[in-house]
Amino acid sequence: MSGTEVALIRLATTVLGAATKALLTPRPGAGLVPDPVRPLPHPPKPDRLAQVLAGRLSEAYADLPEHERLAALASVQDTFAAGVLDTDRLFALELAPERLHAELSSPASGLSARACALYEDLLGRCCAHLVEQLTAHPSFAARAAVEQVRAAGRTRELVEDVRGRVGPRPDAADLDFERRYAEFMAAANSRVELFGLTLGRSAGGWPLETAYIGLEVSGEYGTADWLGLDHPVRTTVRIEQALGERDRLLLRGPAGSGKSTLVQWLALNAARQSFGDELTGWNRCVPFVLRLRAFTALDSLPSPADFLRAAGVPLHGSAPAGWADRLMHQGRALVLVDGVDEVPDRLRKRTERWLKDLIVAYPRAKYVVTTRPSAVPETWLSASGFEPHTLLAMRQEDVRAFIGHWHRAARSECRAEEERAELDRYENALRRAVGTRRDLGLLATNPLMCALLCALNRDRRMQLPRARKELYDAALDMLLVRGTPDQVFTHLLNRSGLLREPAPGSVGFVHRTFQDYLGAKAAVEARDFGVLVRHAHEDQWDDVVQMAVGHARPDERAVLLRGLLKPADREPEHGHRLVLLAAGSLAHAPELDPGVREEVEELTGGLLPPESPGSIDELAKVGDLAVELLASMVEELTEREAAAVRTAAEVGSETAYELAKQFREDDRGLVADAVSSAWKGFDTDLYAREVLAARTWEDNHLAVTTDAQLSALRHLPLLRNVHVSGNRPDLTAVTERPDVEQVFVYRNDHLSDVAPLAAMARLREIGLSLCPQVRDIEPLVRPGVEWLSLAELHPALDPSPLARMRDLRYLALCHPFLMESVGELPVCEQVTGLELLWQTRYMNLEGLEGWTGLRELTLHGATHFRQLSRMRPLHGLSELRLLSIPELDLRLLSPFTALRELLLLPDSLASGLEPLTELPFLETLVLYGEGPYDLAPLTATENLTIQLAHNTHTTGTHLFPPDRIIRLP
Repeated sequence: MSGTEVALIRLATTVLGAATKALLTPRPGAGLVPDPVRPLPHPPKPDRLAQVLAGRLSEAYADLPEHERLAALASVQDTFAAGVLDTDRLFALELAPERLHAELSSPASGLSARACALYEDLLGRCCAHLVEQLTAHPSFAARAAVEQVRAAGRTRELVEDVRGRVGPRPDAADLDFERRYAEFMAAANSRVELFGLTLGRSAGGWPLETAYIGLEVSGEYGTADWLGLDHPVRTTVRIEQALGERDRLLLRGPAGSGKSTLVQWLALNAARQSFGDELTGWNRCVPFVLRLRAFTALDSLPSPADFLRAAGVPLHGSAPAGWADRLMHQGRALVLVDGVDEVPDRLRKRTERWLKDLIVAYPRAKYVVTTRPSAVPETWLSASGFEPHTLLAMRQEDVRAFIGHWHRAARSECRAEEERAELDRYENALRRAVGTRRDLGLLATNPLMCALLCALNRDRRMQLPRARKELYDAALDMLLVRGTPDQVFTHLLNRSGLLREPAPGSVGFVHRTFQDYLGAKAAVEARDFGVLVRHAHEDQWDDVVQMAVGHARPDERAVLLRGLLKPADREPEHGHRLVLLAAGSLAHAPELDPGVREEVEELTGGLLPPESPGSIDELAKVGDLAVELLASMVEELTEREAAAVRTAAEVGSETAYELAKQFREDDRGLVADAVSSAWKGFDTDLYAREVLAARTWEDNHLAVTTDAQLSALRHLPLLRNVHVSGNRPDLTAVTERPDVEQVFVYRNDHLSDVAPLAAMARLREIGLSLCPQVRDIEPLVRPGVEWLSLAELHPALDPSPLARMRDLRYLALCHPFLMESVGELPVCEQVTGLELLWQTRYMNLEGLEGWTGLRELTLHGATHFRQLSRMRPLHGLSELRLLSIPELDLRLLSPFTALRELLLLPDSLASGLEPLTELPFLETLVLYGEGPYDLAPLTATENLTIQLAHNTHTTGTHLFPPDRIIRLP
């Protein structure tokens, strides 16, 4: 061992000895008792530290003579040996190695500059290792905790001492009152009152944070044109975004649009400091809510010092002098001025001057002012920096969200689980009703009317009036008040959400529904049925006509409905609409001449539900009226009739969307297909999230026909079976999913490489049709592929890989292979089901007997069937399907006595079904096509069940027990 190595060992021993003395001498732990009972851990060995220091020597100081290295090492050792290194000193230095290094540094005199550098280098490293040893020791945490507590105590004493010397904070009283005021405002604004609701079961107020829903506003924003010049453009933004971008906002909206509720929401969140991302900066604000209708009797409007007293805040007497003034000056005040429209005309100038003076005196404060549009012009206060925004009517998704919020708020008030479950049912029923009933959708355009519907639905236990007139009767009854004409008018205009004043002196209905309701009433009272019939083919008159039927007496209803049906015969272009309008009006006619009702229902029965594409197209022209009638029939529809969801797709409205949504969990095959095909009629992503994501798509495939639909697959949590059609160059949205088991690619000119499809982890079934670039199916030779369809691919397609697909059980071929017989195909002994479709008709069936595992066979065309009849019966063949065969002669089946199931879709029959009695084991006969088929010859075949496709005409079904005739949807 060299002298340097010995010196390094000595130095490491000294350093670690210092650590041991610092920590172990007073025993491990916090050092609070002289005789702890826990055993001491073994001290660390110096070898590792010596190796680290040696590495540094060889790395940076290899050129330093050995005697100088030894001198530097000895000096470092002496420094540690001489220093007092107890825990008190180390904690006093805050465990900082660099501070310990600075305190200990004392190189021996006579060291060269290079040796001094080595000394400082090694000393610093040794200090770092010393502190590392200290913090790694089991006793460190306990001792550090004691030191931390003691330091905190000393800090507290210092703070108290300083506080005693300088006195309390100047703003301590402000902060204390601000806390009390925030608590009051949070409590005072935590519930929302729903004006106009006087129902017995529905509470008048709900927790605001669960009932509030953010709405949209329109306003003007500058945008640059192609020359770089700014132009104001009217845009739509969420209210939170509009507030976050302006410190002064004039918010305009009709009664019931949510202005006052928004003011309350702003006050609540400011008091709780709970604004989200877009309004984070508002969390430092203190809210002042000033409802102007409360100040109309005052001689003057309040200054900041009087804000609390004027607003009726009971804490106003406790506010420190000048508190509000300081908040306004600092820019921490949020001034919420609600209801300029409720200020009498004579006082509006006073209100304008007051606001302008506030802004001049306190320009840094935030201001939100609300009003009805007709009360002041849009440019009112623009000179003072106010940005005008108009609250917009609620969109369909806003209505759905409001219904959810309203019921969540109501559930929070329930004590019993049964009540909460009841509210779940109410919510789901109302969502469906608002989506599928046009009358409800037209009412639900602002928060007040949505709240009205929620309350009415709950109060009536989901039994909302079916007749539009009764619904509006109930709504008006809830909104109207008693009083003098002037009082009633003022209430309707300012508080009910029923009337609006778009311009001074011009009053109209917020909801056209109420205008239609009252217009229909006026037409009936004037017995002006002619004008109703003349305009009945115009869709904007639908509501007027239907409510007129509701207002009319029984004899008047008969006159009006017969008046609708007469033009239906004379005007074929309007016939569907007029008949369906009459049908929709029946719900408003509890008393009606039975003959008239029967006539309407008979005509309607020929239209609803639609069964053919043509009838669906005709109904789609009628629009929401047809959708609404279909929605009322949902519970009664058969599987094939339920496919009328396709009508909804053709209409494409929000009402149609809600109808389609009702079928999202319907697992009947035809319905699932219709839900899939309806995707094209609606918003791609929304439909994927809310409708398609509700099922796994396992028994039925999901049809993807556009790039947007392909991208929207990300919204589906589970997708087993997908059919992608069209030239989709990128199929990664399908191939990268871990859950897809069945995939069919149709009419894709871009697809050439099937390797990405073959690599799908769970792939069991794959179909390739009209993909002319696919010529190599070798990648499909992999475990797990059980079903394969190949149709019209590249002419040079090589079928040889088929024989090596060991798990393949079903093979469908519709490809013009360049070969004369099936015998030239690779023999697939593992396949149990084979379809030979029309593109294989040029191959004869010679060699098919080599497919020894075959149990199911499908043939297309007369040539293959004749060839099959001349062959020896295939051993084990039990199911046969015969498609598109003209003059099908079933006598040719006599050799196939082992058949158990037979499916027929012939072009025509040369003989009847009687030859089938010669097949002793036949259990199932499936008949497609128009026929007609005479079933009488089969009555003696007791074990035979006959399945009849839709629109397949037969005779003799009455000769069979009901359980032996099954009608397919």
